[in-house]
Amino acid sequence: MIKATQLLLHACAHNPTGVDPTLEQWEQIRKLMRSKGLMPFFDSAYQGFASGSLDTDAKPIRMFVAYGGECLVAQSYAKNMGLYGERV
Repeated sequence: MIKATQLLLHACAHNPTGVDPTLEQWEQIRKLMRSKGLMPFFDSAYQGFASGSLDTDAKPIRMFVAYGGECLVAQSYAKNMGLYGERV
């Protein structure tokens, strides 16, 4: 049994910096995490805000999944559904 350590990552609209890695940088992050046995825990609370596209902002998560890696994802729709004061 492999013991994994989780690392929290913002899938898009990185909070607090607002600076998102490029897809090439995400690939480097993915490879490094895999080599170190780290499990990504994606926080995707601002999907659609960073690029204006739900699909584009989900690419980092899809990249990790496509290469067979396990990951955890927390998805919030409160911000991108205009319900900021209410949690859905």
